[in-house]
Amino acid sequence: RIMRPDRVGSALADYVAQELGPEFAEQAPFSMEETYAESSSRTPLFFVLFPGSDPTPMVEDMAARLGKTAANGGFVNISMGQGQELVAISTLRNCAEA
Repeated sequence: RIMRPDRVGSALADYVAQELGPEFAEQAPFSMEETYAESSSRTPLFFVLFPGSDPTPMVEDMAARLGKTAANGGFVNISMGQGQELVAISTLRNCAEA
């Protein structure tokens, strides 16, 4: 154990920033607008969730600004879990046909 595991991540980030520049070591804040601009019907958005993170409010806000709401049928939020596969598949089919 030459290197302390609790310090390796920080030391690597410092090294990368010094050698390649800070843009390679620092993550820019998440922007829903930029992410949406990079998406299309062929490159949809996919969120991997971690404990304590919930993109739902950002997604709902962006959808509302685009005129897509649950009230007008333009936005559907499905929390995937046991038994939701058929709901999701049916929703995808309905949206594809619209």
